[in-house]
Amino acid sequence: MKLVYVLSAVLAIIGTARNSLARGETAHYSDELEVEAAAEAKQQVPKSDYVVELDRTMYHEVLKTHDQVFIEFYANWCAACHAMSSEFDAFAKAAHKLYPQVAIARADITKVEYLSSSYMVSMLPELVFIRRPSPGVTPEVRYVSANFTKSDLLDYIGGGWTADKPAGDYTSLWCTPTNLCGHLGGLIGESVVYLDKHFNRFDIPPWAFMAAFVSVLYLVGQVVVGFLSRLLRRNYRARINKKLDDTIQGTASTPSTPKTGSKASSQGSATKRAKNKTSKSD
Repeated sequence: MKLVYVLSAVLAIIGTARNSLARGETAHYSDELEVEAAAEAKQQVPKSDYVVELDRTMYHEVLKTHDQVFIEFYANWCAACHAMSSEFDAFAKAAHKLYPQVAIARADITKVEYLSSSYMVSMLPELVFIRRPSPGVTPEVRYVSANFTKSDLLDYIGGGWTADKPAGDYTSLWCTPTNLCGHLGGLIGESVVYLDKHFNRFDIPPWAFMAAFVSVLYLVGQVVVGFLSRLLRRNYRARINKKLDDTIQGTASTPSTPKTGSKASSQGSATKRAKNKTSKSD
């Protein structure tokens, strides 16, 4: 049965590699898109003195020092992010005066894959509101449903956030973007991006490349585990056989003690019987 699984995984990997190598035109088109995206990325989204630019370290620092954090996920190649940047900057400036306890932040998903994977960003720009109900409590995470305007966003952080339910509906806070689940998701996302950037030479989509990579790891793991299990069984059997051999040799080398006591007693009883017969004959 294990052999069937291994063969099926190998066939899947071979099929994926053949399909990726056969898509020369698609690869050429993808290269053109990358060049176009790189040209658009040169137009940076304007920075603001009222918006904190997040990286992984700054993100954790802001969560520690603020009970309320408003984050915009963006990318320089995102046309909508450029169009809405002025509105977001005006919102951040007004929020700095009206709600100084709220940290207004921004995260570039192309530079902080950890955050985009933790929050499972699926659209741009993506707005997230983080609120800690009380000290020491896991922060609530809400995906903002308000319109992307200065007034609506101000109303949202002023109390309109109650219209949105927190991620997990607050019944599964053990698995939210701000705790262990989000941390693991961020690490997985970083790993996918790193492997795709440094080892993907076949223009395979990142998810397909990761599936092939995991399949190879599974095959290698099966081989290693099988080898180690056989080695352990062999050593275990060798120890058991050695103990049995030592027991058998010890039993064979032990000298048998002669039963002198029983022979002497039988000879004594025979002598007594002879003396009794002699006395009766007299």
